[in-house]
Amino acid sequence: MTAVPAPDVIPVHGTAAEPFGELREVFARAVAAQGGGGAALAIVRDGELVVDLVGGGYAPDTLQLVFSVSKGITGIAAAHASSAGLLDLDEPLGAFWPEFARPATAEITTRMVLSHRSGIASLDRSLSFAEIIAGVGDEAVAAQDPYWEPGTRHGYHAFTYGPLMDGVFRRRLGVTVGEYLARHITGPRAHEIWLGLPDEYAPRVAPVSYLPAAISATRAAFVAASGIPTGTTAALAREMDVYNQPELLRAGFPSTSGVASARSLARLFAETLEGPLLDDAARATLRTQLARGTDAVLGVETAYSAGMQLPWPQLPWLGARSYGHEAAGGSFAFADPDAGVAVAWTTDVHPRMAGASPAGLALVATIHHCLRSADGTEPGRHA
Repeated sequence: MTAVPAPDVIPVHGTAAEPFGELREVFARAVAAQGGGGAALAIVRDGELVVDLVGGGYAPDTLQLVFSVSKGITGIAAAHASSAGLLDLDEPLGAFWPEFARPATAEITTRMVLSHRSGIASLDRSLSFAEIIAGVGDEAVAAQDPYWEPGTRHGYHAFTYGPLMDGVFRRRLGVTVGEYLARHITGPRAHEIWLGLPDEYAPRVAPVSYLPAAISATRAAFVAASGIPTGTTAALAREMDVYNQPELLRAGFPSTSGVASARSLARLFAETLEGPLLDDAARATLRTQLARGTDAVLGVETAYSAGMQLPWPQLPWLGARSYGHEAAGGSFAFADPDAGVAVAWTTDVHPRMAGASPAGLALVATIHHCLRSADGTEPGRHA
């Protein structure tokens, strides 16, 4: 008789206050479901950190490259700069970035970039990793003609979002997005979130591991016919392990290379719901839908505000008014104004299909259940 091996024990550390006590067990299942590695889950409710769990290969102080969650962080920085009167999201880029003052790009605004409507969704030219680190993306996006008339369609700006937004911040505010974030948002609040990781924190970053890549037949057919090249960093990932390169973490690309802990992400997104970080107009900027429908790059239904992904079939979040951002490497963060919660999940296991980890997304249903089951409380109580 063949002996049945003893089951692996999934270590889980941290706390889960009521009404989220059930999450500890379900979180362990989620970590097991991703097939290895580690993960973290944090929930802030009404300003309090009520869930702070780490499991698998994560240590309590693990930091994670959070891929395109960086875009949501950048959206918060842009909303903050707008509320401070430092950045006009509707000013044409050509007013301060001379290369954009040409007919094809003259109408592009920062709000269009933030909502993936600028038309500069990718690049006709390929960039090497050395060129990306050297900042060649800045001149590349300025020279690129839009793939559609700006403002008329939307399509995910996987890589170009970064050099476009850094270009805006440098030319309008005199700093990169990462520098602005550290000076005005995360630094004063002691959040462990960086766009441009200081070297002393690098030993705490969990390296990304990869499962074999997969894609749906529908999306594969759409991408093949779209005529829009794949994102630059995604193409390089097939050739070299760019996401574990220390140069990428230091560079602080607003599209890709944010590093954070789940608890700090949850706290930051919670601060967009209420409190002094943003004024009401800036909060509305993150929630207001600017685009919905078939994504010209991804080929599936997507929806965007200025800097955030709004709920769509593949990414339902917690409710109709939720907003947040997923990432190719599996991490995500979102806030829901009706439930008064912000949720963040980080993982070091890049899922087979790029985007929010299915293991992490499965926890959202449990979070919804916990809120509904609480005494007289459910999503919608703050509406």
